[in-house]
Amino acid sequence: MKTYISFVIQGITGHKHYSEVLETRSPSYSYSANPPIDEVKRWAERKQDGLNKEETLVITGMFKL
Repeated sequence: MKTYISFVIQGITGHKHYSEVLETRSPSYSYSANPPIDEVKRWAERKQDGLNKEETLVITGMFKL
């Protein structure tokens, strides 16, 4: 399963919009349209750790593909 994530990285001088497709694990028989929040949260924490101290990651939207 894949999850599309739209996000913004805010810095001191402005912000930039990005998007990424995250490969997520979920059973093939799952009929929920909700993205797996736990995996997206772990992804966001890893992404935030890779940013400079003055930058902040803000998720603006996500959905399953």
